Order: sequence, then structure tokens, then C-alpha cells
Amino acid sequence: MFAHWGTFTKNDTLGDCLGLAQSALQRQGFQVWDLAGDGDYQVIGGNSNVIANIVCVPQSGNIWITVSAYSPDSTLAERTRNDVRTFIVDSIRID
Repeated sequence: MFAHWGTFTKNDTLGDCLGLAQSALQRQGFQVWDLAGDGDYQVIGGNSNVIANIVCVPQSGNIWITVSAYSPDSTLAERTRNDVRTFIVDSIRID
């Protein structure tokens, strides 16, 4: 099993961060097992080849985010982590 992860911060709300995490997984075609709106700080999803976990932690002025992906295929884990992270980083909130 291989794991790839990374952390970053984003100027966002907890709800928006979790929503972006869920959207990122759905855009990959993954099943989402731990949904954004269930009252905790994480979203988990994947398929039979890879599992992704996104954790959003509120801080003063921003959200600290970690994106992790696990797979028997290191390249797939890395690509999944990168694709999910890129989607969250590049998404811009429009009010």
C-alpha cells in the first residue's frame, strides 16, 4: 500500500471546504462514504483501487487542509492526491 499526502491552507469556510472536498471526489467518479454534511471535519471516498481522505480544520483566518490518498499503485495514489488538491486550491468562492 502506498500513501501520498500534503497540507495547505485556504481562505474559506469549513462548510465550503468540505463541499469542495466532496465535489473533488465526485468529479473523479469516486463513491463518497463520509459526506461533507455529516457534521465532522472530513470527507472520504474512493473506489476499489484508491481511497482519498480530505480533512478541513478551521483556524484563525483560514482552513488548514490535508489531502491523503492510498492505493496499491503509488502513481494512482499520487495522481489522486494531486487532482483532488488542485480542484480544492483552484476553486474560487463566488458570492
